[in-house]
Amino acid sequence: MSSSSIEVPNAPSIAAETKPRIAATSKDGKLTANMEGVNNMHDNFLRGMMLAGEDADFLGHRPIDKQGNPGPYKWYTFKQVKEIATSIGSGLTKLGVQPKSCIGIFSPNRLEWVLVEHASYIYNQITVPMYDTLGIDAIKHMAVETEMSLIVVSPEKLPIFTGIWPELPNVKTVVVFGDITDEAMAAVPDGARLITLDDTIALGNENELAPLPETPASPSDICTICYTSGTTGTPKGVVLSHMCFLSTTHAVSERIGHGFIPTLDNSDIHLSILPLAHCLERSVQALLTGHGVRIGFNQGDIRKLLDDIGELRPSILVGVPRIFNRINDQVWAQVNAKGGIASMLFNYAYGVKKDNLAHNTNQHWLWDRVVFKAVRQKFGGRIRLVISGSAPISGDVLDFLRVALSAVVLEGYGLTETTGPCGVTVPNDMKAGNVGCTLGTCMYKLVSVPDMDYTVEDKPYPRGEVFVKGNNVFTEYYKKPELTAETIDADGWVATGDIGMFDERGNLVIVDRKKNMFKLSQGEYVTPERIEIIYTDSALIDQAYIHGESLESVLVGVFVPNEEFLRRGLANDSNIGNLSAMTFAELCQNEHVVKFMLDVVNDWGRKNKLKGFEIPKRIYLESAQFSVENDILTPTLKIKRPSAKKQYADIIRKMYDELKSAKQ
Repeated sequence: MSSSSIEVPNAPSIAAETKPRIAATSKDGKLTANMEGVNNMHDNFLRGMMLAGEDADFLGHRPIDKQGNPGPYKWYTFKQVKEIATSIGSGLTKLGVQPKSCIGIFSPNRLEWVLVEHASYIYNQITVPMYDTLGIDAIKHMAVETEMSLIVVSPEKLPIFTGIWPELPNVKTVVVFGDITDEAMAAVPDGARLITLDDTIALGNENELAPLPETPASPSDICTICYTSGTTGTPKGVVLSHMCFLSTTHAVSERIGHGFIPTLDNSDIHLSILPLAHCLERSVQALLTGHGVRIGFNQGDIRKLLDDIGELRPSILVGVPRIFNRINDQVWAQVNAKGGIASMLFNYAYGVKKDNLAHNTNQHWLWDRVVFKAVRQKFGGRIRLVISGSAPISGDVLDFLRVALSAVVLEGYGLTETTGPCGVTVPNDMKAGNVGCTLGTCMYKLVSVPDMDYTVEDKPYPRGEVFVKGNNVFTEYYKKPELTAETIDADGWVATGDIGMFDERGNLVIVDRKKNMFKLSQGEYVTPERIEIIYTDSALIDQAYIHGESLESVLVGVFVPNEEFLRRGLANDSNIGNLSAMTFAELCQNEHVVKFMLDVVNDWGRKNKLKGFEIPKRIYLESAQFSVENDILTPTLKIKRPSAKKQYADIIRKMYDELKSAKQ
């Protein structure tokens, strides 16, 4: 299979042969489908196909020509997707993937990713998304722990995988999305095989078993195992059943039915931006598929995102705060660059509409046409639903999206263990700063955390750790019963690690984190202790405190340098002046020394294979050692994070302010 086209297999029309098992009714002359008969994610697909029609467009991508230029979107209908996915699933089964066994998917978002996903639904196989932001060791860990024998890989990830393939003797087959090079074939271990997705489709349609009979999953069967960061650095597999996804899809459908979320149908288009390896995008696509919505994929280059948006003209935009922060920054930069009357008019119209948010309206008969139409046109002119998730978003940015796009803007709350979103705001409540209430598929409760001074008796609002219980909650951490027991209590409540409160409207507001692991605004998890250990291995760094916030996309750090090695490193730096006459405290405050140490931090991080988001972008040099006496270390010499955060609060804020100023 080439990267630019997919051929519909020469097989019987599976859609026509499949017996209807989804209940449908007629309402106001329009076909609607309820959740009756929907027992698994393939049934959810059939529900969407019934609503949209089997010949309606479903999945789209932009073929790339030999010169690297993208063409217009090419669409595959529900019927075509059903036929291709069935052939793929039949082929994977013939390659040895049995029902309830695992298939690895090592690829960025693309059409083939979803085709393999739907194939696994048809034949009751378990997908295991794999991604290298957790490190190569994490890829090996996922493959070994799940005992997968087959992995599907995109062409750009194939060299990475062939490098570790000899260490994975259980992986007998790799299926690649594209052509196989001689170099890749030469790297195949003895006794293993590398084939294309086209070959897999052909195999699925071979002989009289073309394709193999479907293997329907039950609601309790495992749908996917999504790996997420662990506090020790070892990824943990979150086991999610078909029921987990179906319950979330059903809950959103109920909200749509009651008018709390805009209606969805085949006239809508979603641009897939967020990684399918993470649970939020998987849940969103499950919901949209069940309503017959069209899904388009970007080119795979985030720098060309606006070009893809202009070509696709989506009506639904789901993203993380980092994406929306960039939109906000770009629009305001253009407004300020224009200056004059245009800038004054934009600011005035913005002020009028922002004031109206207090009355829960973001529509204006004049300014939407005269001022904000240009902003909407940059995003195709059809966006009517925006959803922000994965991490908290700034209230200012949320207000901007509501004002400038004149669309329904919702903020969701959830985690991998709750199958992505478990709560969301409602359209008629435009007060920023909360994440609404549960979707209805689960319940919330708060549990006091007295060590952090959060209790359910707090006034005016109860506060505590957020616990979630419902059909959307994960089954277990794969092969980790002790960790599962720590997270899910005997009554089925899941501890989120988030500190929340219920405001005067009953909305959930997230105010803090209980665990040391935190999430940045783009949705990446960070374990600061691991990063601190890496940096203190440097001769130039004695101690390190790494800090991040859910409203920020980067880390900052407080470092205590090793004075001896620092002076050695600066010995030939003419910018420092009289080095021997300067005290250590003076050195730590010198801007040239700070720049020197920032270079050390960058180089050491890259040398130790830290990801870009794990390397602090601003640092403060502390001359006083962290100690028990100054309340930054515990008696066992671990960082007391709440205390360090409190002591360096002003410095942390200043570093983030400097980073923002540098962007402007």
